[in-house]
Amino acid sequence: MLKQKTGVPFQEGYLIENATETHIFTDYLWNNGEMTRLWLVDPESLTVEDIVTRPFSVLTPTKED
Repeated sequence: MLKQKTGVPFQEGYLIENATETHIFTDYLWNNGEMTRLWLVDPESLTVEDIVTRPFSVLTPTKED
């Protein structure tokens, strides 16, 4: 039986221009250790210096007591 490949998002990239934030990619980490990037815009049209990267978690924050 083959193990099913599953992935979770762990990082997102944004472009911020004129107070407008555009989601440009999401990075996924797979259960086989592989990392892939899903581009939502053409990467050739961007400058790396303009990208803001943020961690992403599917877990909801817990309230600290």
